[in-house]
Amino acid sequence: MSRLLIKESPVMIIPGLAVKIGLNEAVVLQQIHYWLGISKHKIEGRTWVYNTYEEWQKQLPFWSVSTIKRTIHSLEMKGLLLSANFNAMKMDKTKWYSIDYDQLQEHEDSTIERPASPTPDFATEEVAENTKEMDVSPSVKKIIPFDEIIQYLNEKTGKNFRAGSN
Repeated sequence: MSRLLIKESPVMIIPGLAVKIGLNEAVVLQQIHYWLGISKHKIEGRTWVYNTYEEWQKQLPFWSVSTIKRTIHSLEMKGLLLSANFNAMKMDKTKWYSIDYDQLQEHEDSTIERPASPTPDFATEEVAENTKEMDVSPSVKKIIPFDEIIQYLNEKTGKNFRAGSN
């Protein structure tokens, strides 16, 4: 078996969180959540963890220190990550972090904007002409608008693919 497949501690994220706040932000937030779960540092009624950017980079070695700084700043701006300096010596600039779980709950409660369904003025023949039916189960048929999907992907990629024959 390859030594690149889960022999070390994996970094895990929830895809829905990544969709809502960004992939990098989801990875960092999950990592901080992990450390908050085992931290013994309770200050002002909240659990905190601390690390320098370089120490976070050792845990997330696939990113540069500047990417980690940018991602942490993004989480702070979104209000999801709280940061402070509880160091004994104020010249020690190591940041302490905690998650604002109430703010995170608001993100969870918000809905993802979904594309609108086709407008009612589409002629039934036109919809049938531009779609294929896929048999999902004996009682359910799912219509997949292949032409619309290909057109969308062509626009996004600057390509000119066409749907195959029905």
